[in-house]
Amino acid sequence: MSKTLIRKYVAIGDSLSEGLGDWGFEHGREGCGWTDRLAALLGQEAAVYGQDFEYANLAIRGSKMLDILTAQLEDALAMKPDLVTIMAGSNDLMKPRSQHPALRALLRGAISRLLASGCQVVVANTINPLHLKVFSKLAKRAESMTRLIEETAAEYGVPVLDVFRIEKFNDLCFWAEDMVHFSGYGHTRIANKAAELLQLSHRFEEEEEFEMLGPGRNFFETIRWVWVYVLPFIGRRLRGASSGDGLEPKYPHWTNYSDDEWPQLYAA
Repeated sequence: MSKTLIRKYVAIGDSLSEGLGDWGFEHGREGCGWTDRLAALLGQEAAVYGQDFEYANLAIRGSKMLDILTAQLEDALAMKPDLVTIMAGSNDLMKPRSQHPALRALLRGAISRLLASGCQVVVANTINPLHLKVFSKLAKRAESMTRLIEETAAEYGVPVLDVFRIEKFNDLCFWAEDMVHFSGYGHTRIANKAAELLQLSHRFEEEEEFEMLGPGRNFFETIRWVWVYVLPFIGRRLRGASSGDGLEPKYPHWTNYSDDEWPQLYAA
């Protein structure tokens, strides 16, 4: 894709774009996640050209494609951004294939409207849940959802941020303790992949894999995982609730986003 200077960026999506799992997220979600990291890289790029940069993140955990590609989309369009990233579909993996045409239509409509508004669009595909055996039954569903996303993006010539095929994401170090969100290592790698896709001049330093620490999976740690993460998830499903109910976006309005808190930037 051709490189253009981006001065206004909006992220829409679910918890993966909100930044869950990143280092320090439990203490404050600002400055967390691959989208926030990408915003820092874009801000650095704009600064090189003496331009201001603004960022908004409308992603909310638990959001499904219907939420993301309607309410979040409308808010994003109203902000008239230069770039919108869409990461959606991971919360729709359990939907029957019979609903895929409706999901495809939603994505088509969103991409079409964003392109018509004059902004650049990057669509991320879904995670590939091969890092835990218990998730193996989701792999085929994730593959099918990724195919839906990629085929729809191809219709409009929109680039895809290929999360599904990121090498080594079967390694637990790229996943947070809950095993469904990216760790800081994972968010960093995705931000760098997005920067590469957008032909940016800067990246984040990444540690060597032998230096990365992942969540433990011994007997007691697995029991804790079930108690702390799995059972509450099941409880929400039974109640028809979402982890994002009542939550507001972390950056609902334009914010001047600086790279000052990201000292590990380097020139690509």
